[in-house]
Amino acid sequence: MSNVLWLSREDVRATGVCDLAETIKIVEKAFRLFDDKQALIVQEAALRLGGDGLDQACYTLPAYVGGAFNVCGLKWSAHGPAVDPADMDQSRIQATVVINQADQGIPLAVMNGTEIGAARTGAVSAAALKRLAPADCRKVALCGAGGQARRQLEAVLLALPQVEEVAIWSRGNERNRRLAGAYQGTTAVRLPPCAEVDEAVAGADVIIGATSAPEPYLTPERLKDASLYCHIGFNEISGDGVDQFRHIVVDTWEEAKEVSGQSLFRLYREGRVAESRISATLGAIIAGRVAAPQASRENKVMFDAFGLPIFDLSVAKEAYDRAQKLGLGTQVAW
Repeated sequence: MSNVLWLSREDVRATGVCDLAETIKIVEKAFRLFDDKQALIVQEAALRLGGDGLDQACYTLPAYVGGAFNVCGLKWSAHGPAVDPADMDQSRIQATVVINQADQGIPLAVMNGTEIGAARTGAVSAAALKRLAPADCRKVALCGAGGQARRQLEAVLLALPQVEEVAIWSRGNERNRRLAGAYQGTTAVRLPPCAEVDEAVAGADVIIGATSAPEPYLTPERLKDASLYCHIGFNEISGDGVDQFRHIVVDTWEEAKEVSGQSLFRLYREGRVAESRISATLGAIIAGRVAAPQASRENKVMFDAFGLPIFDLSVAKEAYDRAQKLGLGTQVAW
């Protein structure tokens, strides 16, 4: 009888796979496999609990990752309502990852995927920032200060060492102050918390949208200074806002365009954004098949992170391998 390894959140953390510098390496390998068609996803199945305009849903995300990973599996993710602003360690997104050996179907592990999901999203942003951000980037605006924002801030600090300021805005002006306070002592980059979104985005070379906003708040006026916009959240940007960008780079298009509730894909289905406007996938850029568009105020670039379960499975497989060597987790009879 085979065993399945159960990894708690603390077990996953102890493997080190969610240290962002490590996660970036894993995610970039997965991007190359995806571009080479050695990693596959299918359309997500979403059970929406709060209507199309709200990111409150349960998502089923199966995938396969070949190469050295050699796993198939599932990410199950439940997105709830806003959390207590005073609890910086609480996430409104709770995830589970299940992995099986791809060629034999043998179950390998079940693990807490919440930290993995946050880390891999931050790693994707770091990969995009390294390749798409303007070389002279000095100010970044981080919109949102929830469970994902910490990883987005880490991505900026890792990928853009030339940055002098990351302005942090969130509704309520509480979690942003806590986030800035938690990191200000660790970096020379200025981390001003902003009470208003207009203050945060003014003069920002890069804007990162990572909120669960029910209505778009990034309008053309608020995007006018930005060279690069990274769409990490759900409903950040208006149709007129998307129109400001010459290039749109995505992590995937085909598997998301008919099902995703994110702004970009809903605008596509409404006929507001033409498919021809998609310039490249980030995987093709990382693999070197396509040149990255150089973002500037005259050549604005939007990056949309739909969020691919191949990243969760790849990080989970690395966590499994490390846990086996370190003796972490609980073996459960299958």
